[in-house]
Amino acid sequence: MKTGWIEKIHAGRVEATLKAEFQLLTPAEAKKLLTEKSYGQSTVNQLAQLSERSSLYRAIAKDIFRSQLVLLSQTPLSQRERLEIILHLPQYESPLRLLAEAVHVETTMEMGRNLFHGELLFLAIHKGDVESLAHRLIQQNQTV
Repeated sequence: MKTGWIEKIHAGRVEATLKAEFQLLTPAEAKKLLTEKSYGQSTVNQLAQLSERSSLYRAIAKDIFRSQLVLLSQTPLSQRERLEIILHLPQYESPLRLLAEAVHVETTMEMGRNLFHGELLFLAIHKGDVESLAHRLIQQNQTV
């Protein structure tokens, strides 16, 4: 696993930064993951329907899928490269896995090192992670 940061950008400003882990996928690996139950039932194309039935999917769609998100990493990225990303949400103990494609990549030099900025297009969200997150939210609300 590689490490990096996801920046959520709105109106040209960084609104949030989250720690992330990711792995670069071959086209065959990405295609296989998109057909598995964990991702295949929660693709971007299905998000509108899932959002109608679940406020958590609605919140994820609003916060993640409708935002400009950029992966910052020292790991070289290429345009059109597919990745599985694990977001670490600070307020929850559950990670959130996503499949994405780097649609635009820039390289900058910071502190003597190359830093890759990959603008992401999200393809799917891990259904099991959303269900785990929902379960944790329910538990937290019951203890409050």
